[in-house]
Amino acid sequence: SLASSCADVATLLVAGTLTLDTTHRAGRVHHRVPGGSALYAALAARLATRVRIVSTVGTDFPLSDFGHNDIDTSDVEVVAGPTFHWTAAYSDSGNERTTLGREPGVEAGRLPPVVHPAGRDDQLLLGSMNPRKQQHVLDACPQAGCVGLDSMTHWWHEEPALLRRLLSRVQVLFVNEEELAIAAPGGNVEALLELGPAMVIVKCGSRGAWLQRRGAPRVVVPASPLRQLADPTGAGDAFAGACMSALAADPAIDDTSLLRYSSAVAAFAVEGVGTAALSATTPAEVQRRARDLPA
Repeated sequence: SLASSCADVATLLVAGTLTLDTTHRAGRVHHRVPGGSALYAALAARLATRVRIVSTVGTDFPLSDFGHNDIDTSDVEVVAGPTFHWTAAYSDSGNERTTLGREPGVEAGRLPPVVHPAGRDDQLLLGSMNPRKQQHVLDACPQAGCVGLDSMTHWWHEEPALLRRLLSRVQVLFVNEEELAIAAPGGNVEALLELGPAMVIVKCGSRGAWLQRRGAPRVVVPASPLRQLADPTGAGDAFAGACMSALAADPAIDDTSLLRYSSAVAAFAVEGVGTAALSATTPAEVQRRARDLPA
């Protein structure tokens, strides 16, 4: 059960970015809010499993603020200097995003040290970051159980060949619709599945998500209704973290339940600025929202 004690389930190793984000939307600007693919994914995943983070930050990142009984940040490398600073503007609806600036800071050119690799009973999420860093972490974790890979449009443009090579080594691929159009022209998901993943999960923002397995019917779920839209940042990362943790907590979970659970967690991610709402969410609240999701 996804509500079971985290002590009873596998650990999820999340490798990704830890950033300070500045976002513009609906006339409001939020300056240097802690975020990044690793943080959103880990905070989502800790609702169902134990989590460890692999990443690199500068001394200006408030790492101690995110200590949690089920999130281990001891493998995060802290380097003197500034943390990756990302700046973006969203449309009022939150569905469109334009990146305005990327200042990599201390992360530039560094490969995150994998001090404690994922073991045979662990899951591994290669969160959205440079595919060369994803490959480095994957090489350091040859015994990892289920491996998921998430990315972003920027990297599908810059490193498509490397990303496709990585697909032969992962079980779950996460993409949004724009990434899917680049990775599989014409939306040919079967072509991606033939490269290795057991499933491809397509995140469609406010229109929900769908999952495809090789030779099987597509599974579709709607997005979870929102109480409010405060900050769209991190929804896709939270979805991926929730999905991988659900697979760790219940490997036999059916595809519809998997998507409903992940959609419910992602909804909490956007209802507060940065990770505020996601950090305060409980497993019981997520289960209620997943049950209430429209059919």
